[in-house]
Amino acid sequence: MGEVEQQFNVGLVRCTVWKNKSRDGDEFRTVSLSKSYKNKDDEWQNTSVSLSEDDVDRALEVLKNVKNYFENESLGDFTNASEAAEKAT
Repeated sequence: MGEVEQQFNVGLVRCTVWKNKSRDGDEFRTVSLSKSYKNKDDEWQNTSVSLSEDDVDRALEVLKNVKNYFENESLGDFTNASEAAEKAT
C-alpha cells in the first residue's frame, strides 16, 4: 500500500483511503475497510478488506441492501437474503 490520504472512523469500524502509484507511475486510490474486535483471549484484533476506488459504490449498494434486509426481516416475508435484496430495490 501507498501513503494514507484520509481516515474515517465510526466506532470500531475504520475506512482508510490510500494513495498509490502503479509501476508506470500512474496514481490511483484504494480503500481499506477494517473492523476491530476482541478475540476469545480478550486481545484486540483487526480484520480488513481492500477495495478499489471503483468497488466503493458497489460495496455501498450491497450494504444498503443488507440494511434494508435487516429493517424488513421482522416482517417474516423473506426466505433468504437474495429475495430480501430483490424486494429492497
